[in-house]
Amino acid sequence: MKLDLGSSFYKKPGYIGVDILKVEGVDVIADATKLPFKDSSIDGIYSSHCIEHIFDQLAVISEMWRVCRDGAILHILVPHFSNPSYYDDLTHQRRYNTRSFEHYDHDLHELTGHPNYLPEVNLKVVYKKLNYWPEHIIARKSKLKGLAIRIFRFFHNAMANSNQFFCERIWCSWVGGFYEVEYKIEVRK
Repeated sequence: MKLDLGSSFYKKPGYIGVDILKVEGVDVIADATKLPFKDSSIDGIYSSHCIEHIFDQLAVISEMWRVCRDGAILHILVPHFSNPSYYDDLTHQRRYNTRSFEHYDHDLHELTGHPNYLPEVNLKVVYKKLNYWPEHIIARKSKLKGLAIRIFRFFHNAMANSNQFFCERIWCSWVGGFYEVEYKIEVRK
C-alpha cells in the first residue's frame, strides 16, 4: 500500500490519496501529523508540495517514518528556499534546500555535524535534485516555448546539480532561484 500525502485533486495513480481536505480523489481524510495507519504498514509515500504547509515538521517526518516499513521510499517534492513563488502562498510554513533531510540520516548527520532532532528516525537520503522548472508548468506553454524551456532546463539543472552546495550558496543569488527540491529517501528501521 502506497500513500499520496497531500494528494488533493491530483492523486497519483495506484496510490491512496491522503489529505486534510475533503475533495474528489482523496481516499483518507487525515492530518499528516497523525496518520491513521498501523506502524510499518506502508510501502512508500509520494508527497508533492504538501509538507511545507505543515507547521510541525518534526511530527510529519516522524509519522511518515512510523507508518512506513523498513526500506520504503519517500518521494518528496517541496519548494526550494530560493523559489520566489514560495511567498505567494500564505499557508507555506517551511522552506527546503538539498540538505534539509540530512538531519534524519544517521550516516550523514554525524559526518556533517547536523543534530538529529528525532534520534529514533533514520531516513537515508538516496537522491536529491534541484528542479528549475517543473514539467506541469512547462506543459501549459506553447509547443515552441515549451521546447525552448525544456532545453534550457536540462542544461540549467545539470549545471546546478553537478555542485548543489555551490549552487545554493552562490548561484541562487546571482542567477535566480529554483522551483523545487526533489528527494528520494529510504526509510530505515
